[in-house]
Amino acid sequence: MTIFQDNAPRYWDAGIPVIPLKRWNSPGSGAGKAPIISDWTQYGETMPSEGIRQLWLGSYANSNLGLPFGEASGLCALDIDTEDEELIAAIRDAIPPTPWVRIGHKGMGLMYRWRGQPNFKLRDSDNNSIVEFLGKGNQMVVPPSIHPKTEKPYTSDADLVDVLDKIVALPADIEDVLRNALEPIVGKMGLSLGQAGRSSPIEVVPEGNRDIMLVRYAGYLARVVLGIDKSHKFTLAEAMQQMHTWVLEKTASVSGDDIDPDKGVAKLLEFLLKDLEGGKTLPTGWDEGLTDKQREHEVIARMIEMNEVKRWTITRARDWLEARVAGKPGDFDYAWESIEKLVSEVAQDDNFSEASLMQLLGDFKRAMGGNTVSRADVKRMWTEAKRTDHEQAEDHEAIARAIYEDICRGGELRYHNQQFYQWNGSCFERKEDTEIIAEVSKVKGNVLNRRQNDYVAVTKMIAVIATKPLEETTDHGINFANGYLDSGLVLHEHDPKFGCTFTLPFNYIPERAAEANKWLAFLEDCWGDDDDYLEKVDALQEAFAATLFGKATTYQRVVLLYGRGGTGKSQMLEIIQSLMPPDAK
Repeated sequence: MTIFQDNAPRYWDAGIPVIPLKRWNSPGSGAGKAPIISDWTQYGETMPSEGIRQLWLGSYANSNLGLPFGEASGLCALDIDTEDEELIAAIRDAIPPTPWVRIGHKGMGLMYRWRGQPNFKLRDSDNNSIVEFLGKGNQMVVPPSIHPKTEKPYTSDADLVDVLDKIVALPADIEDVLRNALEPIVGKMGLSLGQAGRSSPIEVVPEGNRDIMLVRYAGYLARVVLGIDKSHKFTLAEAMQQMHTWVLEKTASVSGDDIDPDKGVAKLLEFLLKDLEGGKTLPTGWDEGLTDKQREHEVIARMIEMNEVKRWTITRARDWLEARVAGKPGDFDYAWESIEKLVSEVAQDDNFSEASLMQLLGDFKRAMGGNTVSRADVKRMWTEAKRTDHEQAEDHEAIARAIYEDICRGGELRYHNQQFYQWNGSCFERKEDTEIIAEVSKVKGNVLNRRQNDYVAVTKMIAVIATKPLEETTDHGINFANGYLDSGLVLHEHDPKFGCTFTLPFNYIPERAAEANKWLAFLEDCWGDDDDYLEKVDALQEAFAATLFGKATTYQRVVLLYGRGGTGKSQMLEIIQSLMPPDAK
């Protein structure tokens, strides 16, 4: 059943950036709903390239389809996650009608135009989900994908491609609108709505993840300022303001402590300085809008100085050549070497164009005493000088090492047990081979890296270079959002040496253990009348800890939950499962 291969091109042609999801019939938690690729959120902002599309069609032909929301599609959705007919009716009455409603296992998804509204989820005071706003950073499974529980296709009352022009926007204050509509109904049930918040209010973003996100965004802004990434055009002053805004909106206070925006600006300047030291130059106007105080900043002052040295203009190039050949008049071999050297120098300036070089053709002829210097000669020298390290690489290993270093700029890449992993600041995220191949395929201009076989060969070499065990310590531990807890109950900063591939989305705060009122009341309700109540609680705590620390199997014991129906056994199992990585359940 080639769901993705048969349907994805139709969505792409309509400007809908669908991505592959895990195969609907694959084993494991979340099969059919979770994205296959780890960095899928970028396709909320941009359509996948033609090369990426072909890779996906060939590699994930029978996968489900997911639609990332955001700027690229201009879409968002309301996901109604309740079967209460009164609540559903109140939601539908409070929002504009839409021509596209998707039905899966329960509830429904309704499609709307996205206008930058923040994501949110409304739950009742018993933590039952009612409705969720899915915007940028979220994705939704779309038909004809197969639901992992019903094993039947998702359905909708219209083909999304056919009704795109009829989809309307939700009001900017949609959360308040829904709260006002739902609170009276929830109140009649003896409940209340939870406080306003993000889509995943109990989840915490690890500080290490935030640092990696910050580094990657700083790298993106640096490429924009340099003119390498043409998706936007920012001066340094504008990029610094973008970084301040991004830190405040995306990362501040998500785990109870703020990140200083200046940390992001420092990383942006670090990237730019490193690129300048590597031979790149900044475009004309890059420093517009900088204040006198900013210009005096140590790194910015250094950048201004370096850029003035490295930037070439036609006038500077002409003066340089004239002064050089004047030292050996009539020596045409020396003049030719000077021309070659000048072309090599100006080619390193990304902001000096081939058209500007051709304006020097007359100067080259004069330097050669009137001897012919053809446009073809200059074009050849220019092409050779413009070849990048990737293009000049003499074998697959050299190409692989250059790409490996580029990838590691966003987090260390390792290859372990036939699988790629990349450090995200708190743990190693799994990366599919196709993601690495996609990076390799972006390298153009080298005859050794043109065909699919070349991409695969370079990827295999990257695997050799990146081969290293994930775990560098034998101690068992638990990876919380605020650090790695070892078996001695010492909390360490996140570190690649622990080899973790999962981070629990909440902090380890032992001093707040006594505040788990609902959990303690639950245990009291289960065993409070038993003489051995305390012993049972201790035994359960030990079983939980042994499981979390990965030591449970060494005891060769089975824990049996015994009792009548409706006495809490399933709830207890659900709690321990929620504390485990999906692959470990």
